[in-house]
Amino acid sequence: MKHARILTLIFLSSSALTAAEPAKPVDVSKIPLPVPRKVDFTQEVYPMLKESCFSCHGAQKQKGKYRCDTKDGAFKDTDHGPTIVPGHSEKSSLVHMVCGLIDEMLMPPPSDKPGQSEKLTDAQVGVLRAWIDQGAVWPDGPIAEVVKPVTFAADIGPLLAASCAACHSGADPKGGFGVGSAESVTKGGKTYGKAVTPGDPAKSPLVTIVAGLDEDLPLPEKHKLLPKQLDLVKRWIGQGAR
Repeated sequence: MKHARILTLIFLSSSALTAAEPAKPVDVSKIPLPVPRKVDFTQEVYPMLKESCFSCHGAQKQKGKYRCDTKDGAFKDTDHGPTIVPGHSEKSSLVHMVCGLIDEMLMPPPSDKPGQSEKLTDAQVGVLRAWIDQGAVWPDGPIAEVVKPVTFAADIGPLLAASCAACHSGADPKGGFGVGSAESVTKGGKTYGKAVTPGDPAKSPLVTIVAGLDEDLPLPEKHKLLPKQLDLVKRWIGQGAR
């Protein structure tokens, strides 16, 4: 019995020491640099948080008891240290987590559903860092909704070039449908004629094709874009397909 008590004490002491061990220091050299310009919270930071974070840390759900769709919630510290340290993005655990520098705490977390949860790009981290370094100013009151313009040059062109250009580019694109310009995409090909009706995604055959739902194609799934990519195409068309 005596030996059992001694072993129990040793185990408890060991457990206490383990629990008290400090967290691993974060290697801040791995964090992308902040962008070298003034950042607009309403136009840049809040929309980024809304797209990447609110589904798990918003009004409907607060995983880890953290909510970042409100000012009070976003600045609340978590078990991983100060979340947002105005003037010091390198000390902010929010930055550490979006960079995957805290074990098993990459935010947004990886998903087994393609396109549903994507890691922030270095450019996005740079915007977040710059906002924090510039004082992390979060205006009081409701944040105005920002509709980001979607253009062919900046958004749709690169997307279609990566996904479709292997078959639909050059002097003789397959089906007569080329993705090299907004005009050629809107014009469509031999099968459909006009592929895009600016302002109306529902009347645009391109949406059916890139959703992988066109059963007239031999391999409809081959044309299917990821959910976020499809949403981008719809927004481009809805905004006028410019």
